[in-house]
Amino acid sequence: MMRKVFLAGMIITLCSSIFTKGQNLLRDRKKETIEADSVQNGILYLKKFLDSSGPWKIENPVLQKSINGLIHFAEDEKIDSVLIRLNRLQRYGQDNYVVRNPLLIPDSLSVPGYQPYAKILENMKQLDRQIWNGVDLNSIPVPDELITNVVRKLPLLKQGDYTVLIQKRLVRMPDSLKNAGAVADSLMRTPKDLARARRLDSLRTSIFEAARLRYNEQMIKYITDSVKLDYRQYAVRVYSDSLQNHLKDSLQNLNKQRLTAYNTQIVTQVNDSIRRYVNILRKLAERDSVALWVHNLTNDSTQVWLRNNKRTYSRMFIKNEQNDSLGVKFMNLSKNSIRMMIDDGVTFQRISQRQRRDFDFNQFNSPKKNLEQINSRYKIVTPWTLAGNGNFGFTQTYLNNWKKGGKSSLAFLTVLKGSANYSQGKVKWENSAEIRSGWIRQGGDSIIQKNDDKFEVISRVGYSAFKKWYYSSEIDFETQLFNGYNYPNTKTPISGFLSPATTTIKVGLDYKPNNNFSLFISPLTAKSIFVRDTARIDQTKYGIDKDKRTYWKPGLNADLSYKKNFGTNLTYETKYKMFINYTKLSSFDVNWENTLTAKLTNVINMTMMLNMIYDDDVTFATNRVDSNGKTIYKPKWQTKELITIGFTYKLNKNVYRRKDVN
Repeated sequence: MMRKVFLAGMIITLCSSIFTKGQNLLRDRKKETIEADSVQNGILYLKKFLDSSGPWKIENPVLQKSINGLIHFAEDEKIDSVLIRLNRLQRYGQDNYVVRNPLLIPDSLSVPGYQPYAKILENMKQLDRQIWNGVDLNSIPVPDELITNVVRKLPLLKQGDYTVLIQKRLVRMPDSLKNAGAVADSLMRTPKDLARARRLDSLRTSIFEAARLRYNEQMIKYITDSVKLDYRQYAVRVYSDSLQNHLKDSLQNLNKQRLTAYNTQIVTQVNDSIRRYVNILRKLAERDSVALWVHNLTNDSTQVWLRNNKRTYSRMFIKNEQNDSLGVKFMNLSKNSIRMMIDDGVTFQRISQRQRRDFDFNQFNSPKKNLEQINSRYKIVTPWTLAGNGNFGFTQTYLNNWKKGGKSSLAFLTVLKGSANYSQGKVKWENSAEIRSGWIRQGGDSIIQKNDDKFEVISRVGYSAFKKWYYSSEIDFETQLFNGYNYPNTKTPISGFLSPATTTIKVGLDYKPNNNFSLFISPLTAKSIFVRDTARIDQTKYGIDKDKRTYWKPGLNADLSYKKNFGTNLTYETKYKMFINYTKLSSFDVNWENTLTAKLTNVINMTMMLNMIYDDDVTFATNRVDSNGKTIYKPKWQTKELITIGFTYKLNKNVYRRKDVN
């Protein structure tokens, strides 16, 4: 009996537990459904009031943008998943974004070599005229059966049938025979008269018969010639139509091929541009960061930024309840992970009981002797030297009713230079970067024109060879930051960021007797020119073929840099670069830059710069044309001169390091 009661109780408890868990599971599912439904309902509700076409308007645009961002966060796929998928597609070459049917080209007449339909018809007519002018109709054979069938159906005059001849007056009778058949019987009195009448009648009949035969022959000849002409003209027409249709099909197929090739080129350029902008958005998304605050027991806090593209350090002290402190460093690894490190120089020692003993203080009576026996454990070295300067110049001129003439103008120029040089033992590593950006607006023009734009990074590594010479290798990358135009036209750019981009890799010897002079000769040099956006920028103006984006050439390169200080307020600096192409020794590139800087005050400098460039691959239009009537393009010397007075900030710092002494 007790067993039955115990078994019944266990069954009831188990059923209650299952029922309770089932109720909790249903409650959780119901909660998730309610939460998901509330989010969706909230999105729909907010969209109804954010619709610009509706009666509701939001006065604060910042608030509207923030709510839109919140809606996109709830609706869109997580950005990390999107970036991973894009990286995978680009890795496997599946990032062909758009395609277009060649038949949907908006203006096919602008495609080089495309022939419009009117031109095709004109070519067909010209071919037809050539065929008719060159054919001999009489040489075309006509089937005998065709002539026979036509002749058989002709209404020829039969023998004795002279009515048509008489009606059409096709026979001319002599006067003596006109009335030969109408002689009265009363006049035929003798046999001689009868014989004479018969002779005249026979002569008259022979004339009619000859006329009948001649009439039939002329009709046969006329109809036969007409049938032959029709047949031969028909044969030539069929032959001409066949050739014209073949010409039409070939020209239309050629148009289709040209449209396809042109469309493929445009689609490739559009995909390149889309890929460039997608990469810009990807980098923007990858730079997104999250602020993480770390607090200790005393409510001290430090902020750690979780990001992918840059690692930063943060430091704070963690404490226990006894207020003991321990320095800890935090370093971000990515957007979702950090690394914790204890400060250098911290050691731990477990607490243990030690036996007490007395100290002999007499051993410290002569501390000087003991201190002299302590050797240095390390020394301070400065392998890295950081330097940089920034210059900002501004010029403004306003003219109103100025009798001498002129235009108002507004111009400014920004120059940023930085360097990080390493020198330790026989190794030298020099890194430099330069950014220049200048803009000008003249008169009442709304267009701000660019007058200077440069972005250059140079890295050179050298190892001591002998005396002042170094085995060196260098990489030089140069481009611009903004689009360049042939003003006043601001719709079609002639250059842009990475369009072109010049990368020069050099290997050779560097003569460097001091920090102000350097002569770098590199017989092994590879110069590469790259145009990224070929959809809007003509790469042929930079020596690149029409169907390519990159061009490289080997050659000899020589770099000369010299800096001279005239007192404390005047500095002259020159940089000369020359490149000789091995594949075409008559082709060379020169870039010579001269800068004179005068220090006016501690923060104001006057800078005069003269830059001359000769690039054999960069051509300009001339006033001459070739035999085909096309404009001749030739390279020319490019000259730029700038004088600016502006604010200057300089940085010069040595990075100290501790080096252990063995």
